[in-house]
Amino acid sequence: MNSSSSLRTYFSGRSKMDFDLNLAIEEITAICKASDGRSRIFEYGSSGYKDGVRHFLESSSDVALVAVCPGTTNDVSKIMKVLANHKVPFGVKGGGHTTNPKFSSTTGIQLYMSFFDKVEYDSSKKTLAVGSGCLWDQVYREILAKGRYVIGGSATEGVGVAGWLLGGGYSLYSNEYGLGIDNIVEFEVVIPNGDIIRTGSSGPHSDLFRALKGGGNNFGIVTEFVIKTYEIEAPNCELMDFSNSKSEEVKAAITDFINDEETQKAVLIAAFRHYNETVNDQSWITVFCVKNLPQSAKDPFQKFYHIERKPERGQNRRNMRRVPGLRIKVVAEEEHAGGSMALMADTSSERAFKGRAFLEADRAFASIHGPPPEVDEEEEHVGNLVAGTAALMIARKAVRQEVPPKGMSGVGEIARGRFGCIMISKYKRALIDAIEEQSKASAKDMKKHGGKRVIFDVWPAHSKIFDNSTDCAYPHKKGSPFGPMLVYFVWEGATNDQYWTDEMERALDKLRQIALSVGCTDEKLPLYSNTSLSTTQVSKIYQENYEGLKQIRLKYDPQDVMKRAGGFKI
Repeated sequence: MNSSSSLRTYFSGRSKMDFDLNLAIEEITAICKASDGRSRIFEYGSSGYKDGVRHFLESSSDVALVAVCPGTTNDVSKIMKVLANHKVPFGVKGGGHTTNPKFSSTTGIQLYMSFFDKVEYDSSKKTLAVGSGCLWDQVYREILAKGRYVIGGSATEGVGVAGWLLGGGYSLYSNEYGLGIDNIVEFEVVIPNGDIIRTGSSGPHSDLFRALKGGGNNFGIVTEFVIKTYEIEAPNCELMDFSNSKSEEVKAAITDFINDEETQKAVLIAAFRHYNETVNDQSWITVFCVKNLPQSAKDPFQKFYHIERKPERGQNRRNMRRVPGLRIKVVAEEEHAGGSMALMADTSSERAFKGRAFLEADRAFASIHGPPPEVDEEEEHVGNLVAGTAALMIARKAVRQEVPPKGMSGVGEIARGRFGCIMISKYKRALIDAIEEQSKASAKDMKKHGGKRVIFDVWPAHSKIFDNSTDCAYPHKKGSPFGPMLVYFVWEGATNDQYWTDEMERALDKLRQIALSVGCTDEKLPLYSNTSLSTTQVSKIYQENYEGLKQIRLKYDPQDVMKRAGGFKI
């Protein structure tokens, strides 16, 4: 019995929706068969199906009827017409990093854009064309080899280009270059009637261009982004762990950094981290610092170097490793008063070194929300760059030849969880104190409810973060800085879902009220869709742009086709 006859047997006697899904699957199967292998449809139980439906977290994966990997824009157009005609539920997945259930997953027809993996640099325009199925890791390796880089999302967590960009895109380098959406030059998008449109800031579809910048998947299926690139820099990063007993000193240093901000080339992210993933419960404070400054410049993180750190990061170690074309030196604590270690190099390939430095900063950033770090006992590893910085990586000469020391941590289901956030214009000490206390309160019953990780971030936005803002669906204007205060919970067992989502909502609401009371936020700050809970009101994401976006959506999707896909619906 072939797949279509099996489906007919399965759907006999069922609802009209089931019947419509049956017809849609048959028609999409025919489209794929006619594509000479460029587009594929995968049934339940196949490896292609598994790749198509799985997400970063188990809790945001779903059991779709089939997984479809379109291979050409024309096939996306044909498939879109089928979905519109039969009015069936579907999901569109790039990297699958959303933690909200049914945002890019579905119990209907799952579209998986992995075949749209183009990464093509235009040296004359200094732009990069990126397919909507790409992950940032792939993009970075391609563009760094050209001596350029882009404003993108995390590489080591399997973050997809499409969802990150369509949601806005806060980056390690946003203080200087704006959000991801401010760096988009052009889209290729298939709108719900099947038309294929290339749109930029001018022309007949400039309204659609603006709406796609932060507007999520409300207007069609994007197949390609064209984004700006920048000359590569070599960021220096520090990843420092501090025991809770040092929290007063750490919070004072964080507050001083925020109040004394001078350069947009320095970024600080602090995290109050609680784990129930090892024999003993663990909790500590991590401070991650990135700077793109000359060695002669004042170090904005100097105050942290005078605070005693947890021993696991390998301070007090000295190591000189020599490999062809590259010298790495770890400077021990007597050369940096508080034990800070600096990464310095001279290399026959400056481009390769800068590319490595960029990737190391990204990996260190991603490690903040990862599992508890293992103590590195090998002297040959560089101690302060723990997120994948094995000597194997140091020894490689070319960025594209690097081999990660372990597998990516975001390509298969890991437990259950959610991101959540509130928006902060400027952190004050009273709010930082409240974040620390709330992190402890949320973590206290982890064992009872299957909790694995409870992490609360402090990520200050520079006052000039939006100086280069562009006209977008997501409202952000020069002179009005804000960024997400992120919360991340991971747990095991579907029976614990309600407890942890309720706890996250309680925690965020409490912190929001405190932030309002001390002047760190206001009710008009737009929420960040990429890390907001699914219960968030859509109008609070788009604020003053919401009504105008509704009119653009009606223009391009009058039949509400995209409302049958997940996400925050305008």
